[in-house]
Amino acid sequence: MANKASAAAEAGIGADVVVSKPGYLEDYLTGEPVLDRPEERVRQVHLRRLVEEYGYPKRHMRTEFEIRKGSKLIGPADIAIFHSDVHEQSNLYIVVENKRQDSKDGVDQLTSYMSPTKAPFGVWFNGTSTKCFSSHTEAPYFRRIPDIPKYGQTLAEVGRYKKSDLEPATELRSIFESVHNYIFANQGLLKDATFKEILKLLFLKLADEKSAKAECDFSITDDELTNLIEGKNTSFTARIAKLFSRVKNEYRDVFDSSEEIRLNDDCLAYAVSALQKISLTRTEADIKGVAFQTFVGAYQRGDRGEFFTPAPILQMCIKMLNPRDDEFIIDPACGSGGFLVEALRHVMSRITTARPDMTEGERRDAGLRYARTYLRGIDFNPDLAKVAKMYMVLYDDGHTGIVNADSLLPSSRLNTQALSSGAGEIRDGLFDVVVTNPPFGTKGKITSKEKLSEYLLGRNWTKQGDRFVPSSKLRPGGQTPEILFIERCVQLLHPGGRLALVLPDGILTNTSLRYVRDYIVDHLQIFAVVSLPDGTFRQSGVNPKTSVIFGIKKEKQDDSNEDRVFMAELDRIGYDLIKKTAPLLFLRGEEGDVLRDGSGRPMIDTEIPQLLKEFERFKVSEGLPF
Repeated sequence: MANKASAAAEAGIGADVVVSKPGYLEDYLTGEPVLDRPEERVRQVHLRRLVEEYGYPKRHMRTEFEIRKGSKLIGPADIAIFHSDVHEQSNLYIVVENKRQDSKDGVDQLTSYMSPTKAPFGVWFNGTSTKCFSSHTEAPYFRRIPDIPKYGQTLAEVGRYKKSDLEPATELRSIFESVHNYIFANQGLLKDATFKEILKLLFLKLADEKSAKAECDFSITDDELTNLIEGKNTSFTARIAKLFSRVKNEYRDVFDSSEEIRLNDDCLAYAVSALQKISLTRTEADIKGVAFQTFVGAYQRGDRGEFFTPAPILQMCIKMLNPRDDEFIIDPACGSGGFLVEALRHVMSRITTARPDMTEGERRDAGLRYARTYLRGIDFNPDLAKVAKMYMVLYDDGHTGIVNADSLLPSSRLNTQALSSGAGEIRDGLFDVVVTNPPFGTKGKITSKEKLSEYLLGRNWTKQGDRFVPSSKLRPGGQTPEILFIERCVQLLHPGGRLALVLPDGILTNTSLRYVRDYIVDHLQIFAVVSLPDGTFRQSGVNPKTSVIFGIKKEKQDDSNEDRVFMAELDRIGYDLIKKTAPLLFLRGEEGDVLRDGSGRPMIDTEIPQLLKEFERFKVSEGLPF
């Protein structure tokens, strides 16, 4: 029987590096165990990128390669890449220096290693920043370049990519973080402004990848970078400005026509050089999802009551609701769009399974039609609404269904805003599925009579017999948004529609909120309740205990709930919930080695797959029709 993992690896870079056994990592080049150190995690991430993104053969690479200056040993290069499989100093092609995450030193060390060699290129990488150099026989002896060439290419070919040259990314978190850190350090923008500039860059990158032009416009060559550094005119900035004009035309619901890129030339050049060789559209969904949610999570910390839902919980909710490709889905507090993206992925998986005869292009078209027709999201925060649109674009679009609005507005006003924004209808009774993690723990209350009058839960409730019923009077002190969200979700569903709703446990247990529970059982046939582990939403010193309730909207209001309810309590969701930003936890064998599935992938330590199997059996036994 497997021992459960008890400790997570260090947070941040290298979070998805495989831990072969306690205290050791699995070396990407050799498959052998190497001591688990912060610098080693950075090196393992870099090795994989050099092989899988740049194309360098493993047989051309060595770690800890000793470099000599004459007869003197001056140090081992963290990674050495050779012209061929002859591992000699005279055959060095690229020298790599890796440092622990966020370390600032090591560039001088890199150039000292390059000096006695004939290696034309050097790379310094600390997990969140990359610096590339070419060597010369006269000053400047080590010149900054936008990137090292990919295998088989020359420096002159860097930045002259065609769309067909782009490769999927093997790891995006460190790239996103390096771009963020460089802009933050070299532009002087505040956190929010930096975040918005990076969103613009991602839209630029995706718009370029999806254009019909064979050559990439989102690119920078060595000559263009040199001209920028020397203050000379370059076609680079004009090309990027023209590309942003295209973005503003194609995404008018995201960008105002007056918006401009605020980055200086140096920051813009760094960001483009970091992203230009990869294909975001062809990068695996999980890699994009982890990177994007990590990036967004670092920007938003729940200051307004938002608590971003961990990916395993997103997946659990969507799989339990099991949406079809002809069902309308809405998240009325969509945040960065995690539930909607997960719903899109789920439906695409169903299409792929049901229609193996479809070509890849036909499946993509089917997914796009589904996303544009059936997916809706609302968020009150304009920046988060924009983030959700970006996330949908990363997954082949569907962003038009996202609207920046107040979900608690009177229904007619909300629908008018949605229609005017181009998102499509958002009206009561339209939706087959509602899934959301509404803002909770907010300090303010809704006091607007216009809003409160829309909701039974905006009224005073009085006790009649053994239950509570609403009166005609509005609550004089107002109502918390999290409670009004419950009713808004019910309103959006048609009878027979189903719901998954994350709620603080206090709503389900506090005596003073008994009337809320009476409303829930009056309007929903509860079929499942899943208690989430302590720490699931730990942010900024706040740690609310929560559960997910699943229900079907009743045809008529009554207080019965005669059917059985699937009850589950999760302790492990695959993440270290103490550290919050820490990486995945893996299942281990008796000797502490990581267990792997039939495909050789490490097995994540989570109870969710077993929960889903048990729920499927429950669903069949109860005859639940979805």
